[in-house]
Amino acid sequence: MKNPEDTKAWILGMNKLFELHDYTYNMKARIAIFSLKGKADIWWEDVNRVRDIRTKNLRWREFKRIFRKKYL
Repeated sequence: MKNPEDTKAWILGMNKLFELHDYTYNMKARIAIFSLKGKADIWWEDVNRVRDIRTKNLRWREFKRIFRKKYL
């Protein structure tokens, strides 16, 4: 994300999407990861590899924490 406003807008957009659907917390994180584009997608692949994160078990709250730490 290029600036903090883009990051906040992306998270807000994901939260709005999740309000429409009854996804589990794990599925929310997986959908968010799937929607990453460009540098954010590359960054996540690196984080995932280094931390050996099991995306299947990752919760949306934890993903947001990691994401915000990087982009805010």
